[in-house]
Amino acid sequence: MEAIELKEVSAGYNGTPILSNISLKVEAGEFLGIIGPNGVGKSTLLRIMSGTLATSKGEVQINGKNIREYKRKELAKIEGVVPQQSFFSLPFKCFDVVLMGRFPYVGWREKHEDYEIATRAMKLTETYELKDRLIQEVSGGELQRVRIARALSQEPKILLMDEPTAHLDIYHEIRIFEILKKLNVEGLTVIITSHDLNTVGAYAKTLALLSNGSPRPSPQSGQIVKLGTPDEVLEKNLIEEVYHARVIIKEHPATHTPFVIPIASEE
Repeated sequence: MEAIELKEVSAGYNGTPILSNISLKVEAGEFLGIIGPNGVGKSTLLRIMSGTLATSKGEVQINGKNIREYKRKELAKIEGVVPQQSFFSLPFKCFDVVLMGRFPYVGWREKHEDYEIATRAMKLTETYELKDRLIQEVSGGELQRVRIARALSQEPKILLMDEPTAHLDIYHEIRIFEILKKLNVEGLTVIITSHDLNTVGAYAKTLALLSNGSPRPSPQSGQIVKLGTPDEVLEKNLIEEVYHARVIIKEHPATHTPFVIPIASEE
């Protein structure tokens, strides 16, 4: 069964098209990595899937039902979202931020179970030691892990993550991907955007490569130009064409997945 299906979807901002005629089926239990150069619509694609951006054309289905038919709390029990950025103007403690992920289930007040689930999410993401820190006092990498813990505390069936490891050091980047791999094996559908071709290629089952034809004078709307396994998508000629960069692609000696090495352009 498809967890998410996009049917000839187009979308943009203020009349400017960003994505055009995107059709995509994401099976339940998939681990999908969305890749592509800056500005091709990766974040826009996630916003469409999460329902935070309306389409100008086409239909988005979640578990076979039009996304527009879901109430907010109903959808939040299915999808957890980790955006690139989120801002907190009030001095919340980190634990309270993670506890916010329980809002689809909370009535008048949180129950003991909600506190237990939030605690597990923080321990899983190694943020429990931050529980009493104010959210404005943590580093960018710590904040990102708190955001991930908040999404996991929703106990979603689908996890949408926009560049979730962009601010993390090497240790925490791999830890997050290992957590995602474990949760995916347990049945969680994971959809992630990333600029780290090598890491996402080592963990994702499927890659969707987006391109808008830039740097032409008038870039086209973003489209999926290749959907397949990392071996199929991380192919030298295709990566060079889409990214407009010279690369060497080797097999990683440990993961046996494609390893992309950029090289300087010839003068």
